[in-house]
Amino acid sequence: MHDPLIDTVVGGRYRVLRRIGEGGMSFIYEVQHIKLLRSFALKGLLPMWAHNEEASQRFEREAELLGSLRHPNVIDIADWLYLQDGTPCMVLEFLHGATLQTRLQRGPLEFDAIARLADHTCSALALAHRNGITHRDVKPENIFISIDDSGDDRVKLLDFGVSKLRGVGRLSGVYRMLGTPSYMSPEQASGNNDAVGPSSDCWAMGAILYEMATREVAFRGIDIQQTLMLILEGRPPPLLQFRPDAPAEFVELVDRCLSHDPARRIQTIEDLRFRLRNALPPPGRTPLLQPKRPSTPVSGMPVTGPTPTPGIVGPATLTGKVPPAAPVESSRRWIIVLVAIVLATLGNLAIALWA
Repeated sequence: MHDPLIDTVVGGRYRVLRRIGEGGMSFIYEVQHIKLLRSFALKGLLPMWAHNEEASQRFEREAELLGSLRHPNVIDIADWLYLQDGTPCMVLEFLHGATLQTRLQRGPLEFDAIARLADHTCSALALAHRNGITHRDVKPENIFISIDDSGDDRVKLLDFGVSKLRGVGRLSGVYRMLGTPSYMSPEQASGNNDAVGPSSDCWAMGAILYEMATREVAFRGIDIQQTLMLILEGRPPPLLQFRPDAPAEFVELVDRCLSHDPARRIQTIEDLRFRLRNALPPPGRTPLLQPKRPSTPVSGMPVTGPTPTPGIVGPATLTGKVPPAAPVESSRRWIIVLVAIVLATLGNLAIALWA
């Protein structure tokens, strides 16, 4: 079926190349800037929502939120425009890679990958929370593993369309219950939007950590109603049942994220990120909580040597062997003896010539 937008120029500067897909309320196209010849993603509201006042307000708010969040792990917005029929659109950076949801189809992740991907996501959420924004729809589909031209990968957090902005009046109607059922917090599942805050995103991160480690969705019933009841009253199967090699600190972290007890549930993304780094230190990085080196010897503990000066690499560092001490005093004595012999020889020669 012919798409009338393909090969047209929108906003006077973006040529539409192909349709990538659509979600519940919006479509996505790949477009190319006609001067820069650079690809972007064009996101706009579907026809059934394009002229809905509440949908348009939320779409505009999403663009404003993205514009306020400059972070390497948040998708970047580049422009805003309207199609000829008045459909609002935002122009986003074009990402290469796949969503976490797609990656999980291959199986559970190794713990070093879980640590890195979750740390990136928490970093993005921490910035949003500092700006008074609760995402409310953190899920594997909205965590994109982006690969740049150099081959490096990093997380990009997507879709702030249902985010809650602190101090801004609520939208109503179809948005009364916002989020994706399996990753909703209990306050979201019960429709208590006034209680939704940063700890709601912590709950979602707990469900995602569980899924990354096990490839099992923490809360999934046969329908939406059963899923919501599981969130409100149930518990996921024990993580160790699927992943017996999981570190105890990681299991406890996930359990606390998914706790119904507000006093036990982790309340801030900063706290979650700190605990995650200690539970799953990435390769080459030691845990954040290091035991302090005693200033005085402790009975039964060997005394360690001096700490090397940062930035200075000596022979011992390179070879692993301690070089022998240079015989400084012995060298000095030999030099003095040789000088004396030379001076004596020259003196005898001078006397012979004088005679």
